[in-house]
Amino acid sequence: MELKLTTKNMTYMALFAALQIILEYCTKVYEMPKGGNVAFSLVAILLCGYLMGTAYSLIVSLVSLGIQFALGLAVFYGILSVFFDYIIPMILIGLTPLIPLIKVKQYEIPVGIIIMCILKTICHLISGWYAFQTPLQANLIYNLPYNIATMFACFVLFMLLYPRLKKIVHIS
Repeated sequence: MELKLTTKNMTYMALFAALQIILEYCTKVYEMPKGGNVAFSLVAILLCGYLMGTAYSLIVSLVSLGIQFALGLAVFYGILSVFFDYIIPMILIGLTPLIPLIKVKQYEIPVGIIIMCILKTICHLISGWYAFQTPLQANLIYNLPYNIATMFACFVLFMLLYPRLKKIVHIS
């Protein structure tokens, strides 16, 4: 799908980015000591992507990331951490719609969420290994719980919200 930056589409993108930031504040209720939380806020980017297209969700994910840094919601722990904890994972989330929904009866299953959350987790493990020099076992213990919870939360929220939004969100 090609990118059409109409007023309507840009408004949708702004709404999805705003929703992601608002939900990101909610995820900060419990956060790991060196970052990481159950980032159900990513569902806003996932919904954008499957409703509007990959180009739109990629832009929304990067805009949201910039806003997170500007508002102090993202923490700078060094250049490796920025790439492996923020930039690459957000790009992966923005690219999730490249993996089509699988139709099972009347349901559309977002297997892309599972695949991209696994890749996102690998990025966090790489960050823990290189940026924080954390041994593998400790790295897994630190990163797996919140990343698995993020995947589960985003999957469930997507399954609840997508069918309803699909009826009302139409790009021009």
